[in-house]
Amino acid sequence: MVIKKSALAISLCCVASLSLSGAGADSQVAKMQPLPASPGMGTAMTLGRGDELTLAAPEIEELDKRVLRIQADGFVSVPLVGRMKAEGLTPRQFQLNLTQALKAQFRDPQISFTSIDVKSKPVSILGAVNKPGVEQANGQQTLLEMLSMAGGIRSDAGSVIKVTRVSTSASTFPPELRPTLSGDSVTAEIPITSLFEGKDPALNINVLPGDVITVPKGKLIYVVGNVVKAGGFVVGQSDDLTVLRALALAEGLQSFSDAGHARILRAAPKGGQRVQQVVDINKLMKGKSEDVRLKPDDILFVPSSTAKKVTARSIEAAVQVGTGLVIWRR
Repeated sequence: MVIKKSALAISLCCVASLSLSGAGADSQVAKMQPLPASPGMGTAMTLGRGDELTLAAPEIEELDKRVLRIQADGFVSVPLVGRMKAEGLTPRQFQLNLTQALKAQFRDPQISFTSIDVKSKPVSILGAVNKPGVEQANGQQTLLEMLSMAGGIRSDAGSVIKVTRVSTSASTFPPELRPTLSGDSVTAEIPITSLFEGKDPALNINVLPGDVITVPKGKLIYVVGNVVKAGGFVVGQSDDLTVLRALALAEGLQSFSDAGHARILRAAPKGGQRVQQVVDINKLMKGKSEDVRLKPDDILFVPSSTAKKVTARSIEAAVQVGTGLVIWRR
């Protein structure tokens, strides 16, 4: 069975051979009770509105390669049978119900699905991921699996992932995530580093249909100029980043750096040109001056001792363009 890109992996093995046992009947609403779920009935995923099932029945022209789409009322229209309830059933349950309905016209009506295109269980994945958009989940996919479907997180992702779920109870998430209620939704925040390290399995929660996964863009500070590893560095929510710590992240100074005339370029409160602050890194390293705290979006520029004077505007322009800059995660 072919699984379309938007579909969930469903394994249904059925033989598609049919034997005629009587004349065709007019279409009518199929009246039957859904078969109960039981072990061995296939995937636990249930069908929903908008899902599409493609039938394989080579000996029945009216059904072979027919695409059945579940309508807004949860029913599908099946040639030779009529309207059948599909929403809330597993694919295997629906298959058996359809087989039972066809027995009025065929002696041994075994059928199969060549593909199931699932569209009823959307999960939105937004923000700093490589492929933001909508994926499908049946409640069995984990947060890491959903992030993988979105191509993984970008290098400029922040320190947490937010998962928002329609619910009026915070207990929908593990208590260690400290979920917060807001109206009819609950949001949990999962630390990215801890999630990917895998030390706490509880962080890798199951994602439910309708969830919204948001990966906020991280707050950055930039270290440029005569340093070993220039670029942007993601600032954690509780980080107390200083000039010396930023230099450590940039792996130190290069030769011929003018450490005595480094500059911090900080955004002005009401916009406009950045405010400059000269920093003597030599004094900081010798403990003769207090280390300077950095704020998100600060630019720490270390000039060369041999280069001409560089204006603040040209430094800011280089950072905005991103020429040669890499975003580093710690």
